[in-house]
Amino acid sequence: MRKLVLIIALPLLALQAVAQSRNCLRIMPIDEMTRNSVLIGRVKVQKADKANFRGSFSQIAILRPVDVIEGDFTLKQINVLARSNVRCAEDNYIEAQEMIVFLEPEESLFHTVNFQYGQFPIVNEIVKGWRDANNKPIDKPYTEVRQEIIAYVNAVRNPKPETPQPPQPAPVKPPVD
Repeated sequence: MRKLVLIIALPLLALQAVAQSRNCLRIMPIDEMTRNSVLIGRVKVQKADKANFRGSFSQIAILRPVDVIEGDFTLKQINVLARSNVRCAEDNYIEAQEMIVFLEPEESLFHTVNFQYGQFPIVNEIVKGWRDANNKPIDKPYTEVRQEIIAYVNAVRNPKPETPQPPQPAPVKPPVD
């Protein structure tokens, strides 16, 4: 009987260990994050304080926009909820840090799209952890990242037609008498 319990328990323990070691959150591709964002921009974290927003978030960060790529460019400060209680989320803001963020509304505030995977630190004009076409992390110059985001925004605004348009027939001239 003990051997049977041991035989059953061992695979279950191994399965649990493997399940915990995997990434919990799906990493969205950049085009999907762009579609889900209402504000995309380069920001500097002015202040990051502990908070308790309805038990869902434990940090509020005040961001100063440096370059708004998409969204309300008139904002002088952006209040973002962070440190979500979503399993495996590690969205966090640190004072004086500069980064690109993808934000979506959360009541009257914002939160980061795709949690920690929707914020990219900028160090010496290099965006750290940006994702390439295969969704793999790379470091890339800010100007190139900005152009890439603008291309995604334009693609969302002006989608290409799915089916080719049939050619328009040429106008027929009336017969001359």
